[in-house]
Amino acid sequence: MSRTLAVLVLTLACACRAVSATLPYEERERAVWTALINHGLDGESKSLVLSDRSSGDPAGLAADPAAAAQLVKQLEVPASAFDDWKRRNARVDELDLSLKLDITYQVITAKNLKTLFADVEPAQGWQAFFNRYAGAPGFLRLSHVGFDDALGHALVYVEHECGAECGAGRMLHLVLKPGGGWEMQSGVTVWMAK
Repeated sequence: MSRTLAVLVLTLACACRAVSATLPYEERERAVWTALINHGLDGESKSLVLSDRSSGDPAGLAADPAAAAQLVKQLEVPASAFDDWKRRNARVDELDLSLKLDITYQVITAKNLKTLFADVEPAQGWQAFFNRYAGAPGFLRLSHVGFDDALGHALVYVEHECGAECGAGRMLHLVLKPGGGWEMQSGVTVWMAK
């Protein structure tokens, strides 16, 4: 790569990070969620259902320093991104899910989830879910996004729940592209239903 081109790429990357730094956290977070979901669409799903609550840290990833260090190493993500993720996911929150997705989506409230699955066998609850949300392959629950100090790396946990014995949780690392926007860098499966 020529020296001029290298300087241009570096300048663009710095400019994108500077613009990203001026955006409120919520806008950066929604941009990451949007990129993550649009990247993961399989083309077969007709619609998507998103939980209105954040996941928090359901697998206790932040509780074990050795496991957290291993996760950071596997994902090749700056430790500051994990530290920010840990802080932001210390509790479960209601999410602002006004996203620009490449698929139709609905938001399911914690109250509606509880109603669907209360006092019934899991299989019955899932049948009620799929009757109500026809064409949806289950629902997604997202964590808040953790960013590194330079705002060029993002860390997010996503759960896909799709049945009594169907689902998975993954931690994903995204990077800010030089021209703007986020792209997938790496991922680690945290749990998977058998």
